[in-house]
Amino acid sequence: MKKFLNPFLFISLFASLFLWGCEDDSVEPMFQEVQNQEYDLVVLSDATSSVPVSFTAAADELSKVTVEITPLGSSQVIASNQLTNIKATTLNRVNLGVPFPGSKDAPTGIYTVTYKMTSKAGEQQTGTYNINVVNNLTSIPCTYTSALPTGKTVWVRLYLPKGEDLPANDNTIYITGSFGAREGGTDWDGGNGPHKFTRLSDNCYEIAMHLVEGDQFKITRGTWDKQMTTGSGQDSDNIVYKNEKSIQIIVRNWKDRPLVPFELLDIPSSAVKSGMLTVVADLDKDIQAKDDNYYLVEKGATSLANAIKMVPFSEANKVAAAAPRKAGVEYVVVKGDASSTGKNRYGFAQTATWDGKTNPARIAVGSFGDAAFTLGNKIVMVGNATPGDWGASSGQDYTKTAPGKYSITIDLKTDSNYLLLPEYNQWNDKWGVGAGTVTQGTLASQGGGSDFSTKGLAAGRYKIDVDFTVGTGTYKLTKL
Repeated sequence: MKKFLNPFLFISLFASLFLWGCEDDSVEPMFQEVQNQEYDLVVLSDATSSVPVSFTAAADELSKVTVEITPLGSSQVIASNQLTNIKATTLNRVNLGVPFPGSKDAPTGIYTVTYKMTSKAGEQQTGTYNINVVNNLTSIPCTYTSALPTGKTVWVRLYLPKGEDLPANDNTIYITGSFGAREGGTDWDGGNGPHKFTRLSDNCYEIAMHLVEGDQFKITRGTWDKQMTTGSGQDSDNIVYKNEKSIQIIVRNWKDRPLVPFELLDIPSSAVKSGMLTVVADLDKDIQAKDDNYYLVEKGATSLANAIKMVPFSEANKVAAAAPRKAGVEYVVVKGDASSTGKNRYGFAQTATWDGKTNPARIAVGSFGDAAFTLGNKIVMVGNATPGDWGASSGQDYTKTAPGKYSITIDLKTDSNYLLLPEYNQWNDKWGVGAGTVTQGTLASQGGGSDFSTKGLAAGRYKIDVDFTVGTGTYKLTKL
């Protein structure tokens, strides 16, 4: 087998044309150009569900081109596609979409793309490159009705990830909108009219509707105070019918139900560019992404001369921008002008750098002025994993080792829980787990998060380090 000599030639994820050409001379299989850059960012959603791979190639008697995607360090193929029935010896700027599975089966992370070109004689060239995938695709385990009833124009289909949590006497769902009077009801009646979804299972609903282009609607459980909301719990925008044969809607939250936290990292397309680093800034709830102008600048900049305007997310309090990949350069978020630098809620300036691999880079901004919360000379811990249990009132203090950094050495019990507090009994400002393992990870936003756990951790003496200088904070446990 012939090997592709340069597996990291650039492959652009965004070319999209098939252009065919021919050559008279005999050409051995060869990728002439593969236009992606190593560790580029790909954002997948229910609207854009394929990884695009773009290349030019040449061969005599070319048989096929195969693209396979595997998790980094794994040989398991989780997505693939082929280009066959090739008529030409030169392929110019071919775009081959590779359908990707849902986030449940292929979570956000780094994946390896392997591309192979094979001639009819069996000669083959192969290359690989890595990509960062943000996978917002939802795995929808529903079996819907295929054929539309006579007189209907569209299936409106719902998937409720937490549908089993709806009470049995309150799981009837309606569609309400501008079509109501025309279709035997009342416009925007809030639900509880004739347009009721058929419940197929706890999680799956459907209704066949006669809609015309431009009709708008919302989803409720019978009244406006029970309408569908976004992943962050905000009121959903009107859904507009655009002549689709089916509309798939994922219902994550309801206005009257407890919020089910969900992060859809649906990064604006203008902030995702090949060969560049995407920086995502998570803004504190008291800072609104759409209320001001935010820019990405190099740390130390005194003006906005080379600033990059950041773009707000559509349904999350975040902003993002694409910046050049410059080794060793630190980027900061500023508000309005270069002097107003974004800090986390504890007053530490937040920076993003290109580490050669991770894309996007994420930072948390809690303030553009004074710290939103003042850390003291200690923090404390309580819980049934500790000697003092949940009612501890002394003896479990972390020592401040540096600005924003704290440490404690303490005996921990196995299969138990604990929390961090600014002071004993100061529960409103607690710190819980954001993401990670029992031994290290990130803190949740202050006041939230689940208990820390020692499940599976051997009982014994541990050193615990907490760092509030980065994002919402980090923790690390070391067995002594």
